Formats: sequence, C-alpha cells, structure tokens
Amino acid sequence: MKKYLKNFILKSEKGQAIILIAFAFVGLIAMVGLVTDTGLLLIEYGKLKRSVDAAAIGAAQQYRVESGSDEKNKEALENAAINFLNLNQVQNISNVIVNSCEDTGADRPALCNPDPVNKPMDNRKLVQVTASSDVRFGFLRVLGFESITLTATSVGEAVTLDLVLILDTSAQMSYETGSEGDCTVGANPNTCLRPEADDDPRICNLASAPNDKYPSKPWIGTCQPLLAVKEVALEFIETMYFPYDRAAIITFTSQTPGGDRTPVELMPLTSDKDTIIDEITNIKVFEPQLCDGVATPGEGSCIRVINGNYINTICEIFEVNPDDPDMDPSSCPSSNIGGTLVRAANALQGSGDTTKMRPESFWVVLLLSSGPANATDPDGDGEFPYGYCPRNTWPTYAPEWVAWCRDAYPSTRHDDNDVVASYYYPPNNTTYTNLSIYDADDYARDMADQLASLISPQGVTIYTIGLGAAVDDLQQIAGNPNVLATNPDTGELEPPPAEALLEYIAEEAGGPDINHGQYFFAPDKQSLSAIFDRIAKNIATKISQ
Repeated sequence: MKKYLKNFILKSEKGQAIILIAFAFVGLIAMVGLVTDTGLLLIEYGKLKRSVDAAAIGAAQQYRVESGSDEKNKEALENAAINFLNLNQVQNISNVIVNSCEDTGADRPALCNPDPVNKPMDNRKLVQVTASSDVRFGFLRVLGFESITLTATSVGEAVTLDLVLILDTSAQMSYETGSEGDCTVGANPNTCLRPEADDDPRICNLASAPNDKYPSKPWIGTCQPLLAVKEVALEFIETMYFPYDRAAIITFTSQTPGGDRTPVELMPLTSDKDTIIDEITNIKVFEPQLCDGVATPGEGSCIRVINGNYINTICEIFEVNPDDPDMDPSSCPSSNIGGTLVRAANALQGSGDTTKMRPESFWVVLLLSSGPANATDPDGDGEFPYGYCPRNTWPTYAPEWVAWCRDAYPSTRHDDNDVVASYYYPPNNTTYTNLSIYDADDYARDMADQLASLISPQGVTIYTIGLGAAVDDLQQIAGNPNVLATNPDTGELEPPPAEALLEYIAEEAGGPDINHGQYFFAPDKQSLSAIFDRIAKNIATKISQ
C-alpha cells in the first residue's frame, strides 16, 4: 500500500510540473510579446510625435491672412499639417485637429492672448496640431489585444513680425503726375498741363482720389509715382496679420508744407491696422518753402515759381551765387537714406520706449528709393551742421563732379575720419586741402551696417526696392553722357550708384552672418505690385520656428 501511494504521489508531481512549465511558456511568450509590442509602441509614438512636430511647424508657416480677409486661412493651416504628416509616412492617421487662438475657445487659453489689442507685447502666433495613429500589435494579438490608438500633440509658432516701411518722398516722387506726352515740343512739362495734373507738390499733395480698397479712406495726395507706391504698400500691409504683427512708417522728408528734408518717423510700431492705413493714404511728397531770391545758408531747397507757374524744386543758395566757393549746397538734397535707416533702428527698439521692443519677433525693414543717397544727418560735433557733404562735390564744373554730397566712385568706401582730398577752384585760384571725403553714400552704408547688426544672432532683414530709371543709370561725369565714371584702380566702369547702394544695404550690410533680404529693381510703377508680393512671400518663409 505504501508503495502504491508513493508511486501515485510521484506521478502527480510530474503532472504538476508539466502544467507549471506550460504556464511558464505562456508567461514567457506574453513577456516577449509585451516587450516586443512595447518597443513597437515606443517606435511608432516617436515617429508620430516627430511627424506632429513637423506638422505644427508646417502649419505655422501658413499662419497668414486669407486673401481679401482679415482672418487667417484655416484651410491652409490644416492642409499644411496633413501634408507634413503624410510626408513622414505615418500609418493609419486619424483625427487630425488643427487649432489656433481664434477657434479654440476659453478652454484653450495657452494659445490666446486675452487682450491682444491693449497688450500686443503678449501676442503669439501659435498653432496646435493633434493627430492619432492606430498601431497593430504583433505578439499581443495572441492574447486578444489587436491594436491601440496613439495620440500626439505639438504646438508650432510663427514669429510675430515687426516691419518698418521706409518710403521715398523726395521731390522726384511727383515728377510723373502730369502727362508730359501731351506737351508741345520745347514746352516745360511742368507748366504746359492743366494745374490739377501738374507735378507741383503744392497741388498734387492736396488732391484726393477714390480708394477702391477702402472707400471711406480716400487717397490724400495724388502725386505720381508716390500714389502708386502707396497703393502697393497697402496691398503689402494686407498680407500682415494684425494685431499680432506691427508696422512703422518712415518717410524721407517732412510731411508738412514748407517743411525740411529731415526724415520723419511718421508712425511708431503699431498693431492698429486702421492707423496704418490712415497714415499710408496721407503720405505726401516733399513740399519745401517757396524760393524768395535770397541765398540763406542752410535754408535747403525751395520751390521755384515764375509768373505763378511751378517750374521745379531748386537749391537757391547755389543758384543765386554759383561761383561763390563758400555757398554750401549740402542742405538741399533730400535723399537721406542713411538717416532713414537710423530712424528704422530707433523704431524697432521701441521709439524711445524699450518696453515696446519685441526682440523675439522677426525684424524687417523695407526701403524704397528712387535714387542714390545725397544727404545725411548732421554730425555730432557741429563740423557738418547740414550733414556730410565733401566740399569737392560742391562745384558743378569740377573735373570729376557728378552730384552734390557723393563722389564719382560708389565702389569705394571711406571712413568719417578720412581727410585726404583736395581740389583746385579756378574762380579764386585756390586749392582747398585736408577735406573730408566721407559722403552720403558712405554714411548710408555705415548706418545700414549698424541697423543690420542691431539684434543677434540673425540681425535685421532688409529688403530694398529701386524705383525708376535713375536707379540703374551709370555714373556720368560733369553731366556728360559720353564720360562715365571708371574705377581709379581697375579702370572698369563704376556701377550705378543707387543700385550699388541698395544692393549693399539688402544683401551685404552687417556681414555674412546676417539673415539678409534682397534687392529688387522696379523700372516703373507698374512693376511694384509683383515685387511687393514677392517680398511678402519671402518674409512668410522666414517667420516659422
């Protein structure tokens, strides 16, 4: 009996061992399946998260207003997100949700600034992308677990834009107002037309015209080509997203009748679109005082009127006494490009209030000029009260004279301490020596370097537009089209001074580490719209992070 019981117990233990081993194998398979499928989940989640991150950034790149609307293009945000998810080959994508501030409601305050108008410094362009992906298990299907849904969320941000718009308002921005083709041969094109179509800034600055885009805000000032510039400037403003973006406006000259040629910050950075529109519609051409026949030092340019008819804008101090070597014309030219760049830097830094500066935003300057630099701000110590204007550029009959306040060689550059020039003045048989040769072109390049390097690491992005034939004209010596300026070292023709300067400002200023913009040439006002559109699209590609 004892033997029988012993054998029975031994046989039972063997059966239990087999059951335990079976359970162990099942457990081992479960563990292997769990480890394997967990690894698969981690891989797929990582892939999904990276894809959603990319989708959020891609959607942020499309954070701009819809054409003809003040609202952003929600469809573009969603399409960009989905395209990036597909590009990253995430399988079984579902429930793609794209949120931004306007459509997330009170339950998503992280995407919204509750007071964007009164607290614009807190505005951020945030886009949240959420997506799900179904992942099928490998081993765990044996245990009845077929799949699981993974969900990932990411927030992309488009940088807010701080834009400074610099517009040329010098006298030549009214020279296309009249239809000179209607004039008889030999007639003065500024007096042969009816007064309301004249180039006289006193007339075209006061004229008004319907504004098709904003009927309640008619154009004040119809001088051409300035009116065409204002029209495309408004089109450009329409591509910005307010109140997140901000714009400031700087003009080359004063905006008041009888004013001077000092550049003006017409409006500091603001996110108020109505204010921006009002300021642009009212920009006017430089309208200096009327000539009085008296040569007064530092009086600047004036409007010449004969028998009540507008003739042109002149430098009276020079024309009254052209042979007087001490008649300084440096207060007359009105293209102070360097001075406008100084004011652009001030605007980006808050116009004197550093609490209004947004160093994390994308800083952009857009400069439009119809000619080269020929004026500067006064120097700091009073030696050049009307700006830097080398004395050897004053006389119009000097052997290498090209224009006031700039030399014949735009490819050369001088420091404000360079004092090496001299020239002979025949009327009084005098040789003037130790003259500063630092001119308006040099000043503009120096101010461009300072502006471009204003913020690190990417710097300020500057776009420039050269408008009209004067921009790409080669440098003529003494007004003779048959004598062109050549580089004294190489003997090669000098580049057009305006174009060379504008190219430098946009594409070289500040050095190679700057996030440079681009230079565009507009041969006429009709070509401006396409150029502004290209700049808007170029900026849009730079504002995602």
